[in-house]
Amino acid sequence: MVRGHALNTPYRNQYSMRTIGISHKTRYWQHYCFNNPPEGHRYARMPDIPWHVAGIKWEFLANTKLFLPYPRPDLYHTYNGVVANAHPWVVEVESYLPRYQRMPRTHPLYRWALRRLAGKHCKAIIFTSHRTMGRNRPFLEAAGVDPAKMTVVYRAVEQFGHLGGDPSRFTILFAGNGFYRKGGVELLKAFRRMDRTDARLVIISRLETDWGLCPLPEVKAWAEKTIAEDPRITLHRQLPHDRVIEHMRAADLFVGATYLDPFNNTVLEAMGAGLPVICSDAGALGEVVEHGRNGWVMHVNDKASADVADELSALLVRMMDDPEGRRRMGRESHAIVQEKFSLDTRNGRLLKLYAQALADH
Repeated sequence: MVRGHALNTPYRNQYSMRTIGISHKTRYWQHYCFNNPPEGHRYARMPDIPWHVAGIKWEFLANTKLFLPYPRPDLYHTYNGVVANAHPWVVEVESYLPRYQRMPRTHPLYRWALRRLAGKHCKAIIFTSHRTMGRNRPFLEAAGVDPAKMTVVYRAVEQFGHLGGDPSRFTILFAGNGFYRKGGVELLKAFRRMDRTDARLVIISRLETDWGLCPLPEVKAWAEKTIAEDPRITLHRQLPHDRVIEHMRAADLFVGATYLDPFNNTVLEAMGAGLPVICSDAGALGEVVEHGRNGWVMHVNDKASADVADELSALLVRMMDDPEGRRRMGRESHAIVQEKFSLDTRNGRLLKLYAQALADH
């Protein structure tokens, strides 16, 4: 009887779980998703060759995963990484694949990666947006990758109740270290044009120039000077993630009019905190924010900075003068997250993918 009882204890369920091996979880959304696996599965960090420890930054090594033989999971799940092991694996893709941007497509290593993606061990290519899948699919199909392997599974974001801040002030929030690439200058121009003493702008950013957009020195100097001299603007150069969420929960509006972004996760996090959003149509943002439902989606590329600022300023004033509309859009942000970006939705999709990947394993 003791043995029979033991077979029904949680220990047996624990040992019968499928183990999904991951290479890292460095971003907040990865921590949230990989710390909350689908039912019957567990995520475990699998050791691979730590090229970064040796200071090696070659993109082929950075985005190719050769895992050590032990421990051995049921399935590997990497982020942007092609797996070299002869073992079932899936790859989640934010921008492009293979992620060897500086390597010619005729290079033997690039062609090797395409063979790995088309081969029997690669069970699924999981794109984080339909835009990313559309960008990659024609090329991958032409390289022999079965289109049935390709699917879209959105990230999941944690949801928080919106607390609201000082009712006598309208608080606009910007968060993102790539300040210039993410439309920070245009937001500053738009905010200055509002000329409203009861408006407040909170910027959480190191004001970095990262990639894709290089402002002139005089533009950077103007931005620093404007932030320093306007008493309505508060700058936090660095905050822990939980403090960023606190600011989101207390703001009235989030602005992310970015020029270049595969998937701007701060916009999604702001929606998870119940905020209405003004964003651009860059990358996957048109799939995240629904224009007129939970915010406004602007076209910013191929437009002059002054024109973007004019349009953004008009939207800021419109949102400031419509508190009921803001509350409605904030509720819709929560609803969209629940519909498309919840943990239950993501895990439900992954359960089916993992089952299919391991069906013949």
